[in-house]
Amino acid sequence: MKVVENTETFPPYKYFTDVEEKFLNFKPECRVLTARHFDDPQMYFKLRKQFLPGAPGFPQGGFEVFGPDGGIYNFNLNEVIVHPFHLGMKSYFSKAQNAVKEKVSTGVSGKRGRPKMDPTLKKTLPVYVPTGGKRGRKPMDPALKAAKETALVEKKKNSTGKRGRPKKQVS
Repeated sequence: MKVVENTETFPPYKYFTDVEEKFLNFKPECRVLTARHFDDPQMYFKLRKQFLPGAPGFPQGGFEVFGPDGGIYNFNLNEVIVHPFHLGMKSYFSKAQNAVKEKVSTGVSGKRGRPKMDPTLKKTLPVYVPTGGKRGRKPMDPALKAAKETALVEKKKNSTGKRGRPKKQVS
């Protein structure tokens, strides 16, 4: 399958040639791929209606397709195929034979196409020096701890043992 651009007519348009038979088995409401959007396979077009040659408005035949924005688009018969994703071919567009992409190299390997940074310009973090100090909360003084516990015991003696909101008394 090849995508060819016809520049003899105005406006120029793209169409498919040498299409395999499995890409021409259209069913109602199936996902389709247009030649115009072959480079962007994530575009979602859905078949609305297929017209045979001689139909009103389509002398050579064609398709009505729902676009990604909900609009209806018209295409010639050779401009639309069944989407490979609809046929279960999930890795169709990742094959090397379909997408010829050349990697541009600047010679210096940096991140995301940028040149590599000079190591002298990079920030240097200070080296960690252990201080020997203890971490965490300091323990309470034993005398202060004993005084707190006695105050807590006194408070518990005066308590009735009930906690929370007082019970509603019915009179």
